[in-house]
Amino acid sequence: MLINVINVLPLFTIVLFRTASMLFFSPLFKLLSVPVMVKISLAVVVSLVLFPVVNSASYMIPESIIAFVLIIFKEIAIGFVVGYGATLMFGAFVVAGDLISSEIGLQMAEMSDPLFGGEVNPVSQLIQMLGLLLLLSINGHHWIINSLVLSYKTVPISEFFWSGATMGKLMHLFEGLFVSAIKLAAPIMIIMSLIVVVTGIISRATPEIGILMVVFPLKILVGFLILAVTFPFMVRTMEYLLNILRKDLFGLVGGM
Repeated sequence: MLINVINVLPLFTIVLFRTASMLFFSPLFKLLSVPVMVKISLAVVVSLVLFPVVNSASYMIPESIIAFVLIIFKEIAIGFVVGYGATLMFGAFVVAGDLISSEIGLQMAEMSDPLFGGEVNPVSQLIQMLGLLLLLSINGHHWIINSLVLSYKTVPISEFFWSGATMGKLMHLFEGLFVSAIKLAAPIMIIMSLIVVVTGIISRATPEIGILMVVFPLKILVGFLILAVTFPFMVRTMEYLLNILRKDLFGLVGGM
C-alpha cells in the first residue's frame, strides 16, 4: 500500500499544482475573506477528485528532477491561464463601476476592497458582489472546474502548450473586458453627459446662477436614481456577459 502511494505521489503533486494555481487565481477562490488553509484544503480535495481521471491516462513521469520542475512550472502557468481568464470579467465589472462613479461624481469615494484587495469605489464593489452572486447562481464554479478538466485533454501533463495562441485569446478577453464595461455603464454615462450639456446651456443663459453648486449634488442624486431604475437591466446584462465568459473560457482552454 505504501509503495503504491509513493509511486503515485509525483503525478498527484503535478495535478495539485495545476488545480491550486487555477483555484488561487479564479474569482470565487481568490477572495481575501477565504482563509489560506481553506483554499489549500479545497485544492487538495479537488485534486483527489480529478486524480483518478488523470491517473487513468497513464502519463509518463520524467525521472529527471529538472524535467519534473519544468512540468510543475508549466502546470502553474496553465492553472493561472484558466483562473485568470475567468477573473477578467470581474475586471469589466470594476471598470464599469469606475466609469459610473466618475460620471456621478464619486471617484474620490474609494474604500478598501474586502473581496480582492486594493482600493475600489462603492459602485464597483456593489457590482463585483452582484457578479459573484450571479456566478454562483448560474453554477459558474462548476464550469470553472470543468474548464480545468478540459485542460487535461487539450494540454496533457506530458506535453507543453504554445503560449502564442493562448496570449492571443487572452488579449481577446482583455478587449471584451472594456467592451463589457462600456455596455454596463453606457446608460448612466449617456444620461449624465446630457445633464452636463443641459446645465452648461443654463449656465451660459443665466450666468448669475451658481450652477456649479447645483450640478454636483444633482448628478449624484440623478445618478443613484438612474442606477436604481436600471439595476434589473444591469443584472440581466451581467448574467448575459457571464454566459459569454463561459464560452470564451472554454474556447481559451480548448485552444491551448
